[in-house]
This record gives sequence, C-alpha cells and structure tokens, in this order.
Amino acid sequence: MLRTQTTAVLVTGSALLAVPIALALHTAACGTLPPVLGPLAPLAPFVWPLVAAVAASAAYTAVRRVRSRRRPTAPPPAAPAPAPGRPDPTGLPAPVDHFTGRVIETDAVLRLVRIGHRAIAVTGAPGTGKSALAVRLAHELRPLFPEGRLYADLGGGRGEPSSPAAVLAGLLAALGAPAEEQSGTAAALAARFRGRTAGRRILLLLDDAADADQARALLPAGEHCLTLITSRAALRDLPEAAAVPLAPLTEPDALALLAAVAGPDRVTAEPDQARAAVHACGLLPLAVRIAAGASRSRPTGQMSVLAGRLTAERDRLHHLRTDGVSVRAAFEAAYAALGADDRALLRGLGACPAAPVTVRIAAAAAAHDPARTRSGLDRLADAQLARPAGPDTYLLHDLVRLLAAERLDHETAPADRRAVLERVLAACAADASAHGGRDWGVTEQCAVPHLVRAAVREGLHRPAHELALAVDPWLEGRPGQSPRIAMWAAVLDAARRSGQQGWTAHAMRGLGSAYAHEGLLDRAVDHLGMAAALQRHAAARTEQTATRRLLGDVLRGAGRYEEALRELRTALEGCREADDTVGEAEVLRSLGALHLERRRPDEAIDCLERALPVLARHTGDRTGLAEAGPADARRVGDTAQLADARRDLGTAYLQAGGFVPAERHLRSALVLYRRDGLTAGEGWTLRELGRLEELRGAYGTGGELHRAARAAFERAGLGAGIAAAAEAVGDNLCVQGDQWGADEQYRRAAAAHRLLGDDARAAEVRRKLGT
Repeated sequence: MLRTQTTAVLVTGSALLAVPIALALHTAACGTLPPVLGPLAPLAPFVWPLVAAVAASAAYTAVRRVRSRRRPTAPPPAAPAPAPGRPDPTGLPAPVDHFTGRVIETDAVLRLVRIGHRAIAVTGAPGTGKSALAVRLAHELRPLFPEGRLYADLGGGRGEPSSPAAVLAGLLAALGAPAEEQSGTAAALAARFRGRTAGRRILLLLDDAADADQARALLPAGEHCLTLITSRAALRDLPEAAAVPLAPLTEPDALALLAAVAGPDRVTAEPDQARAAVHACGLLPLAVRIAAGASRSRPTGQMSVLAGRLTAERDRLHHLRTDGVSVRAAFEAAYAALGADDRALLRGLGACPAAPVTVRIAAAAAAHDPARTRSGLDRLADAQLARPAGPDTYLLHDLVRLLAAERLDHETAPADRRAVLERVLAACAADASAHGGRDWGVTEQCAVPHLVRAAVREGLHRPAHELALAVDPWLEGRPGQSPRIAMWAAVLDAARRSGQQGWTAHAMRGLGSAYAHEGLLDRAVDHLGMAAALQRHAAARTEQTATRRLLGDVLRGAGRYEEALRELRTALEGCREADDTVGEAEVLRSLGALHLERRRPDEAIDCLERALPVLARHTGDRTGLAEAGPADARRVGDTAQLADARRDLGTAYLQAGGFVPAERHLRSALVLYRRDGLTAGEGWTLRELGRLEELRGAYGTGGELHRAARAAFERAGLGAGIAAAAEAVGDNLCVQGDQWGADEQYRRAAAAHRLLGDDARAAEVRRKLGT
C-alpha cells in the first residue's frame, strides 16, 4: 500500500515539474513563450518560476499526506476481553463460562450507562448471579474506560465485610500510588482515592457489598468514572446508585443454562425431567450450575436421576453442592448476617407451607405480635430472603424455606419445634376458613396438604385434622387431586392411630370426593360407602346426608342409576326430617341431574325448578349475574351448587326442546362458573351450549364452543371432560364432512378414556373411526 502511494506521488510530481522545464527549453530555443501563452509574454520572466513553485508545493503536500497516514492519530483500540477462565491483566475477574439469559437486566444497565449514571447497583438474593452479570458487563464496557478497570471483593456475602480503609489502600496501590499514600485513616484514604480518580475514565467493580455505608465510602470522584456494585442487600440507603434487581431466571433461560453445562443432549432427551430439575433448583443460576455440573460429572447422569435426587426436599440442599461451592453456604451466610430476632422469625417460617405467608401466620410462627412480625418480614425482604407478595403477604424462595426448616430442626428443641408447628397449623386453619379473608386454592393446593402430612408425622393429629377440614373446600374440584388424596390419606392414618371414628369418616369422604374428581369412580364409591356407614349415628346425621348425596352423584356418574336413586332418596328424607331446606334443594339438584342421565327431562325440570329458588336465595343471587363477594370456600361451594342447578336445568330444557329457556339458564351458569374460576363447570356448560347450537343447525358455532370446552377441561386437568369434549368436536366435524379431522378427535378422546381406565368407553369411541 505504501509503495503504491509513493509511486503515485512521484508520478504526479514528475508530471507537474515537466511543465516548467518544457517552457524553459522553448523560451531558450525560440526566445519567446509558446503562442498559446503569447498574452503572458510580458510576464515571461516570472511565469515559469511560479509554475515550478506550484508544482513543488503540490508534490511536497502529497508526500506529507502519505507520511501522515503512516503515523497513528489515536490510541490503539483496547484489547479484547479475556476468554472465560483466563485472567484479565487489568484486575477484573474472568467472566464465567456458559453465561445465559439476563437480556433485560443487561439492557437496563447499558441504558443507565448511556444516560450518564455514575453508579449502578445489581442486587438480588444469594445465588441469582449478581457477580457473574456485573463481571460480564465490566468486560463489555472496558473500551469506554481506557484509564483503568479496578475490582474489589467487599466480602459482604461471607459475613466478613472488608473495612473501607483496607479496600481503599488496595485501590490506591492499583492506581500506582506510592506506599506512603496507602496508609492512614479511612477518610484520608478516601480523599486520596477521589483525588486520583478525578478527571479520569475508570471503571470500578465493587463486588458483594455488605451495605450502603460500605459502598458509599468507596465511590470515586471522577465525573467520567463508573462504579458497578453487587450486593445481597437492597441498598435503599444508597440513592447515588441506580438499582437493577435480579430475580431467578426464567424457565427457558434456566433450561438453556442446564443444557450448556450438562450437555444439550441430556436436556432434549428428557425435557420434562429437565424442567422438574430446574424448578427444584428454584431457577437460581447458582443452583442450576451446581446441579448441571453434578450431572455432567457422571457418565450416566440422566435428567431423571438428577430430578429424582432434587425432588426430596430434605436432601435437596445436600445435593446442591460441588467442589467447595454450595447453595446452602450462600444462604447460611445471609442467615448469619441477620439479627437474633430475624433469625428466629426465619426459622419459624420454615414450619410454614411453601406458599404466600400472611403476617398472621408468620406472627403465629414467631409468637410475636403482627406489628413486630411485619417489621421483621420487611427486614428479611431487605436482605433478599423474602419478598412482598400482596397486602400483608410475603413469599419465601423454596430454597430459603428449606434452609429455614433445617435451622428450625437444628437450633430448636423438639418441644419448641412442635409448638411452632402447632401454632402455624392453627393459623393456617383460621386463614383458610370462611373468615380468613384470603383466596386459598391454587398455590396452597400442594403446600397445605404437605403441611398436614408433616403435622401427622409429628403426632399433631388433631390440628392436622382441623386444618384438613378447613382447606378441603378450597381444594375440592381444583385441577389435580393428588395432593388432596395424600392429605386425606395422612388424616386417615392419624384417625386410625387415635381411634377417632369421626375423623375416619371425614377422611373416607374426602378421599371419595377426590377420587370422584379424578374420575376413579369405583374407588370413590367404595370410600363414600364406608364414610356413610360410619356416619349412621344421630350426631352425624347432617354429615351422613351430605355424604349420601355425594355418593348418589358418583353412582350416577358410574351409570349405576338405581343405586344412585336409592341413595339420593335416602338423603332427601334425611334433609326433610332435619328441616334442612338448603340440603333438600341440593339433593333435588342431584335428583334432577340423575333424571337427565335417564333421559327424563320433565322429571328433571320439576326437581330443578323446585331447587333453584332455594339455592338462589341461599347465595343471594337470583339472576346468576350478581357480583362476587369476599372470596371464601363456603361461598364458592354454594355458587357451584347454584351454577350446577342452572346448567342442569338448561340441559333439561334442551332435552325437552325448549331452546330459549335452555340458553338463558346455560348462559347464567357460565357467568357464575367464570366468576369464581370453576373451570370444570365452565367446560361442561360450554359443551351444552355447543349442543344447543348444533340443534339449531349452527355447526360452525357449535364446534367453536366444543373446542372452548376442551380448552377449559385442559386447564382444569379433567380427563373425563377432555374426552367428552374431544368426542363432541369429532361428532361435529363428522357431520360437516371432515372425517379426517373427526378421526383425529376420536383418537384423542379414546386415549383420554384409556388414561382414566375406561377401556369400554374408549372402545365405543374408536368404533366411530371412519364412519
């Protein structure tokens, strides 16, 4: 390139110099200028020297430009960031391997840098990857700070925070300060550090700050300096720093990290087990890395093995450790940094269910008044060991709760531990009652049954039984009844140990109801029959009537109509003898549903029309359109009864050919189901509305309603509903001439029936294939 430029300069210079030389020779030979320059003859003595000067000047300028290109006009670009695992000569730690996710947080930090923030705090719970993110960002930002990149580990997470004076001495040494400037008071060192950073472009990474005071003493003075701070504390008392909080990873990012460390083949081979593993790790990057590393170190480390190890809560923290790094150690350091009262509060929370904890439950666990408990929970939130989840409600990360349970076991006497658990059980039962003021059901579906089982193991049989009775209305009919079945199985075990016949009846009834919702009707009939037999004494007459009504409903669902009719008539007599008008209306509703199954719509309409006004008065809803009141299990149960009656009445009118009243009652039922989140009832109602549209000849609308019903059943996890809705969609497509689509739906319905163990029904559906 240089040769080409030099050649061009010489050629240009020669061409320009040739002009004055030629003029000089012509003048010497002829005595005059060329004719074209005749008018300039008077100036001849001056022209050729002027042209020569211009040519020489042009040549000189060209040469200077060539030479100037050879000299750098700006400092060389900064060296690229070191590869993961290799040290950085500027003092920053090497970036971690397999960094995954954190796109939103990275963009947030870079945006703050662009708009001129001089200090940024990355905060979060132990194990969320604060240091990994900050180090990665520091390497990305290196070119913007050519005059230095400094790093200091402040030791806050280890419970041994470094003194500002010691940190400042190290920073001054890194900046080249002489030895005499590296000693003195913290104030003097801070002044020297600010003086040396003023006017310079320096990036400072303060890793693992204990609190705002420690970080504030280390901030540089330069307007062009940037300080990145990581801390487990929220650093609310450090307004100089813009906060970027870190939460656990999203599921896709956690799975990507698991695949990067353990190997993508293992994750893709067992995706469900991989999801279970990362959720058992609480989606924390530290926990996922440790679990993935442990899996990778074993030649046969399948995801199913890893997920199996992490499922057991008692051993989970034990498995989340490797090569001197453990999740337990990270949380134990945070626990040790708390005050004595806050440590006691956190230990008490270890006895609470893995669900949002109200201030009342936490106060019961700690044996403190609510105001004191609320202050303690706020301090735990500042330490990133809890987080607000609503008014007077807090949530602990699962791994924090497991550590709290361990500390409760190790630091509390057995008698005191039982007392804590008993207080928590009583508070949870009150919270789940009609006066608890909180909507139980979704999160507590797994958490509270686990608490009941723990109480039975501790021998707290009566509190366990009382809590099971309180939460059962919330759990009834929710998607997935396995936790409810496990809860009542534990109560049944406690009843047998205690010799409590009444508890045994409650457990049998709860198991029967749960089995019925799972579609296991034979098991449901057996358990409900035993419960009714145990409730024959006079003191339990009301309970016996309710059990017989439920047994009649299950027998109806099983197609055992005569037995169902007998049980329901017995229940009806019991309600009338007890002058229980609401109970009588509920039994009439069940009788109406039975008559529907027997294709006797007139008898069904008679029963349901008598039941509906009583149920409407009982719920305070005469139109089906009333607004929802305070959430409690009793109101939701009463609404379900009313909605079921309206749906069955609509179906009865549909069978009788009364399309207008049928649609009115079905639409009212749909409003009630959706208002209270009763997804299974919503699905059955949508299916009936689909049938109504089909009878009107609107098969397109009917098919859409059947598909909406199927989606509702899938949300509810109700296999029987999924099968029924899929078959209805198949029938609809078959009528419209789409046999291929119909066969696909029939296969889906047959598969759902097989999963429920109903091979006979599956065979009936398969017979429709190709029709």
